[in-house]
Amino acid sequence: MATVVGQVLNDRYEILEKIGEGGMAVAYRGRDRVLGRVVAIKVMRPELASDTGFVARFRREARAAAGITHEHIAGVYDTGSDGPYHYIVMEHVEGESMRDRLRREGPLPLPEALRIASETAEALEAAHQAGVVHRDIKPHNILLGRDGSVKVTDFGIARAASAPSQTDTSSVLGTVNYVSPEQARGEPVGPQGDIYSLGATLFEALTGKPLFDGGDRLAVLHKHVYDRPPRPSELRPGLPPEVDSVVGHCLEKELARRFASARELLSYLSACPRVEETTAVRAAKSRARRVLSGRLSAALSWMHGRGVWLLLALLLSVGAVAGVVRHVSLGAQAEMARVPDVLGMGSKTARETLEGLGLAYRRVGSRPSDDVVADAVLSQDPSPGLLVMQGAVVKVVLSGGPSYVLVPDVTEMALAPAQTNLEAFGLRTGDVRESYSEAVPAEYVASTLPAAGARVVPGTSVHIVLSLGPEPKVPGGPPLPPPPTPDGGREEILNYVVPSDIGIEDEVEVTIEVADENGTRRIYQGRHRAGARIPPQKIKVTEPTTARIFVDGKLLGERQYLP
Repeated sequence: MATVVGQVLNDRYEILEKIGEGGMAVAYRGRDRVLGRVVAIKVMRPELASDTGFVARFRREARAAAGITHEHIAGVYDTGSDGPYHYIVMEHVEGESMRDRLRREGPLPLPEALRIASETAEALEAAHQAGVVHRDIKPHNILLGRDGSVKVTDFGIARAASAPSQTDTSSVLGTVNYVSPEQARGEPVGPQGDIYSLGATLFEALTGKPLFDGGDRLAVLHKHVYDRPPRPSELRPGLPPEVDSVVGHCLEKELARRFASARELLSYLSACPRVEETTAVRAAKSRARRVLSGRLSAALSWMHGRGVWLLLALLLSVGAVAGVVRHVSLGAQAEMARVPDVLGMGSKTARETLEGLGLAYRRVGSRPSDDVVADAVLSQDPSPGLLVMQGAVVKVVLSGGPSYVLVPDVTEMALAPAQTNLEAFGLRTGDVRESYSEAVPAEYVASTLPAAGARVVPGTSVHIVLSLGPEPKVPGGPPLPPPPTPDGGREEILNYVVPSDIGIEDEVEVTIEVADENGTRRIYQGRHRAGARIPPQKIKVTEPTTARIFVDGKLLGERQYLP
């Protein structure tokens, strides 16, 4: 793919440097000249850009992903085309991918691996609630900010690539180490497919090894469908059994046995112990069990035939020894806990996370926030990372949600996902109407009122206009000559279609002016989308006349008429 570094797409997005590439696109760091911010720009590979059907799906899915707003999802800002380049503009995350982190450092500490999995699951829960399935969860698509926070990227792109008309299976399946059994069989992939992929990702984060490896792609796919996944503790002894259980339930072959939702997975992740059983702890437990076993054998020999009262005394002795075992075990671990980072978590998840570490959760208030969703943690005290005694209280302030919301862009979505997106933003669906559209396929949303990006109060009704597709053309005979006018002139009909390559997703203002010896006058002004046909305009020609066509104030056409 020829480099585009140094180019400016649509006079707005400056390409600064290449930062990565995948099977479908090449990623660049760029700058938005209009808003003055650094962005990530993914430019589609040329072999895919030549497939017009794929380009349409690519952009439609990008718009669907843009409708999801969540702190752990890399935002989609824009999508467009400039000549041969089709691109998506996304949030730029300063940091590295989870894949780069694993390659550099190997397996992650248990608390960090579970935190990353939890934040990824929160992102999936938000996307699934909005009707969007990722289909390509893997360490490459989990970005870690400089503060360690998670941003999941490439929502919707994998869905576009998995459409039936796409024949290049190498680009569709991508990295096969994380595909679910149903995806490996070529079946439809739902939210539980993302849960399987997250389980495979968590397995690798804990062990430093892929879930299934060795052999070619088909061999790995076969293992996803038929082979029993290993337990993480088989490769990393000392992991709590609860972690093995959670990973195993993510990786169930049958959907009925797998976690039903990301929300259910979150509840189990929050309950997992964050401390591994060290060699010292296991040795202490083993010594205590051997002592208990020896004393129990001696006591049984002495007690043989001496009656129930001696048996009762023995049971009490066993209880005391068990207490000693527990004391030895707990004494091998520090009675301290490191405060986790619960900022941005939902209140329930934050409570479960803190209590799972032996800390107490206390809500001390709430306040509005335009950056943190309602009922999520806005601030915490003590701060993340501090070492405190077990049982310490962590005070949290919850977000009351924004004082306003932005209407999401639901154009080119089906009605049901559009309504789900509106509800996710705290908005209601108003009237649903139908109208012909040259730019939007039938049964998809053509426009909304208020329009996308408008600031409204929560609970506002958003009216939806569904497309009926292009207006049917009525067949007719050959065109009639222009009718004569009473003063000897004639009448011309000006037809105009807004160019489809203007690179603007929203409506533009079209103005038509006519100039002759009597001066200049405006005969039409209206707003249309790219590719739309304006109403035919009648121009009376009695002397040399010039018609000029402006789009958003820029002259795009000029026509001359003679009497």
